[in-house]
Amino acid sequence: AIEVPQSAPMYQYLERKLFKAAYQIACLGVTESDWKDLATEALEGLDFETDKKAFIRIRDLRYLELINSIEERKKRGENDNELFLADVYAFQGKFHQAAKLYKRTGHEAIALSMYTDLRMFEYAKEFVGATDPKSTRLLMTKQADWAKSSRAPRAAAEMYLSAGESLKAIDIIGEHGWADMLIDVARKLDKAEREALAKCAVHFKRLKHHGYASETYSKMGDLKALVELHVETQHWEEAFLVVEKHPQFKNDVFVPYAQWLAENDHFEEAQKAFHKAGRQSEAVKVLEQLTHNAVVENRFNDAGYYYWMLSMQCLDIARESEEQRDEKLKKFERFQHLAELYYVYRSIQRYTDEPFSSHLPETLFNICRFLLNNLTKDVPPGISKVNTLYALTKQSQKLGAFKLARYSYEKLQELHVPSRFLDSIELGSLQIRSKPFHDSEDLIEIMMCYRCSTNNPFLNNQGSVCINCRQPFIYSASSYGRRQLN
Repeated sequence: AIEVPQSAPMYQYLERKLFKAAYQIACLGVTESDWKDLATEALEGLDFETDKKAFIRIRDLRYLELINSIEERKKRGENDNELFLADVYAFQGKFHQAAKLYKRTGHEAIALSMYTDLRMFEYAKEFVGATDPKSTRLLMTKQADWAKSSRAPRAAAEMYLSAGESLKAIDIIGEHGWADMLIDVARKLDKAEREALAKCAVHFKRLKHHGYASETYSKMGDLKALVELHVETQHWEEAFLVVEKHPQFKNDVFVPYAQWLAENDHFEEAQKAFHKAGRQSEAVKVLEQLTHNAVVENRFNDAGYYYWMLSMQCLDIARESEEQRDEKLKKFERFQHLAELYYVYRSIQRYTDEPFSSHLPETLFNICRFLLNNLTKDVPPGISKVNTLYALTKQSQKLGAFKLARYSYEKLQELHVPSRFLDSIELGSLQIRSKPFHDSEDLIEIMMCYRCSTNNPFLNNQGSVCINCRQPFIYSASSYGRRQLN
C-alpha cells in the first residue's frame, strides 16, 4: 500500500476553522509538523477537544498541561474565551498579543506581571497606571532586584529608592562605599524613618565619614548615639560641645576621654577629666601614678605639684562625703606636707647636680634646715638625706655656721655617700677643723622663737617647732626664713 499524505485537504479545513474535519483528515495520514500546526490552530481557535487530541498525538506535555488548566478553570465557571486566548498567546511567546487581550478583558495586572517576570520593564510601565497604585512600587522593586542580580548595583539602588525601598537601597549603597550618594539619601529621608537613618549612620561609621554620621544622628535626635560616635572616633571637642548642652552625658564622654589620655601618657589631663566626670577615685589613682612616676624620674617639682593636687582632691572628697571626711582630711595634711618637701628638695637637687644655683646661700641654708627638721621620721622616696647634708655643709661654711657644718660632716660619716661627693667631703672635714667651734652670732639671733624668745638650735629632732613652747614655725615660701607672728 502506498501512503498518500493528506496535508493539503487538512490545511483547507484549517483555513475554514473546521478543526474537527481537519482532525479526521489528519488521521488518514499527515506529517508530525502538520499535526503540530493542527494542534496550534485548534488551540488558538479555542477548540480544546480537538487540540488536546492533536497534542496527544505529538506527545507535547507542556501544551497538554495548559489545556488541562483551562478546562479546570472552565469547570469552575470561567468562560472568558479572550482571556483563555491571551493565556495561549503568552504560552506561545506572543507576549504583545497576549498583553492586548489581557488589557481588553480588564486583566492589566496579569499583563504587568507577565512583562515584569520577563524583565520587559518598559512594556510593563504601560500597564502601571491602570492598575492598583501598589503596582508601581512592585514594578520598581522587581526591576531593582533584576538590576542587582545583573551586577548593576547603582541602577538597582536608584530603582529601590524610586520604589520606596530605602533600606535595600541603603544596603547596596553602603556596601559599595558610595558615601556621597548615601548622604543624599539620608538628607532626603524624613527624621521619623529612624531605621533607615540608623543604617545610614552605621555605614558612615564603617566608611570613616565621621561628619556624615554625626549629621545623620543629629537629624535623628539620637544624642546618645552621637556621643558614642564622637567618643569612638576620638572627636573630643565635638563631644564636649554636646556635653555642654546636655550634661547628662558627662560620664559617657569624660571617662573614656580620661582613659584615652592615660593610655597616651597624658596623665595630668586624664586626672582632670576623671575629676570632671565625678570619678574621684579614678582621678586620685591617676594622680598617685603621676606622683610616683615624677619621683622615680627625679622630677621633684612635678612631684610636689602632684602631691598638692592630691591634697586638694582629698579635700574635695572630704567636703562631699561625711563618711570619708576624717580619712581624707588626714590624707590632705599628709599630701600637703609631702608637696612642700618635694618642692623644696628640688632646689637641693639642682644645687648638687647642676654647676650653678639661682638661690642665695642664705636661702639654700634655710631650705636644708627646713628639710632636715622635717625628715625626723621616715624619708620620702627620692629625697636624699646625703644631698641635703652635703648642701648644708657647704652653705654653713659660707655663712659662718661652723658648728653646724662640723655636725653635718659627722652625720655624713654615718651615711652611704656617693663616690662623686667623697673627695669634697673628706676635704671639707679637714678644713672645718681649722674653723671656730661656734656659729655666727648673726645666725643664732635669727633662730629666736617669736613667741617665747627662746633661741632654738639650727636642727631640731622634734621637727620645725620651738623647743620650749612647741609653737610651729612659719616659713616664707621665697627664702624659707622664719616669719614673725602677727
